[in-house]
Amino acid sequence: MAADGDYVDYVLDCMAGLGPVRAVRFFSGTGLVLDGVQFAMITKSGRLFLVVDDATRPRYQAAGMEPFWYTRRTGRREVQRWYELPEDVLLDADELRRWAGDAIRIAAATKKPKRVAQKPAAKKPAAKKAVGKQTAGKKKAAPARSPERSPERRQGARRRPVAS
Repeated sequence: MAADGDYVDYVLDCMAGLGPVRAVRFFSGTGLVLDGVQFAMITKSGRLFLVVDDATRPRYQAAGMEPFWYTRRTGRREVQRWYELPEDVLLDADELRRWAGDAIRIAAATKKPKRVAQKPAAKKPAAKKAVGKQTAGKKKAAPARSPERSPERRQGARRRPVAS
């Protein structure tokens, strides 16, 4: 189940002043993208997380917010790059735009370049042999075969004695 559509629309409306923010599918939730940079995600449970760095993380921690986390067989994993947005900020559109603006700046500055798959080396086309005026229209004679290279010899057949 993806994030609730009405909630996503509300968040997009609040961020309208930032530019053309798009909602894209992101695992089982929704990612928010501006100019090709994902700066926020909304989980299927309706929690909004923004990208943080060392300078902005204390603001989230002071508000009592935790980083995004998930559980694996080996235990709980925290992702320190994403922190949940406090509810009071979510309810104030101006404040939400300010916090989202910081997240956009951080995400753009830390965006890793996309890895481009290396294509296999292209085969060079075979060089065409120039046909001169003297050989035009004439067939080239087939090279003579030696007895060792004849088809019968390659298949293991014995040579027949030549009658004299």
